[in-house]
Amino acid sequence: MALNMKFISAFILLVGLNVNAQEELYMRQGLIKTTASIAPSTMLNRSVNNIYLSGFLEYHIEKNISFRGDCYWFVDGKIKNPSSELFVRQAMRVYFGPYFHKNVKNWDNYIGLQPGIALMRPLNEQLDHAPLQASPSFAVHVGSTYFVWKFFNFYVDLAYVSSVYHGFSTGGQRTDELILSAGLGFQLNTKKAK
Repeated sequence: MALNMKFISAFILLVGLNVNAQEELYMRQGLIKTTASIAPSTMLNRSVNNIYLSGFLEYHIEKNISFRGDCYWFVDGKIKNPSSELFVRQAMRVYFGPYFHKNVKNWDNYIGLQPGIALMRPLNEQLDHAPLQASPSFAVHVGSTYFVWKFFNFYVDLAYVSSVYHGFSTGGQRTDELILSAGLGFQLNTKKAK
């Protein structure tokens, strides 16, 4: 019974915030958005799933154009089947680039392209003392954000990240991943609505 009352109270609060959000449009020039979340990924070149701590900081130079920096910090990995093996021992990915937005009231859909750098050390018996290696990387993002109040939003973001680790006897190893992040985001408008 108490759980039902909490659920009903939370639902009423969200509906009330949503009604308030419909009165004011939050997507505009000067908007700053940020978030931090746990982001699962799947490696595209091997049967491994990874977990990252992810976060971003974004600034809108126009309503439909922004620049965003993303960071991914490797936490752990898990193999998908017994015949595969983990690949990453340490990793961090950092990206910065433009995003293009299509807005419908307080609903924002976007695509972004970011060059960046991947710092990675593999977990491999052949490279037991492998160095932490920096390599060029890029990320392509698609996602959606819904603004529910002037200070927070809900978002979902899918990133394709691409890089190569060099140094194996067989040549470079691709470390491409799909990374999904979602949750609660925060924003602040630095300019007043016209």
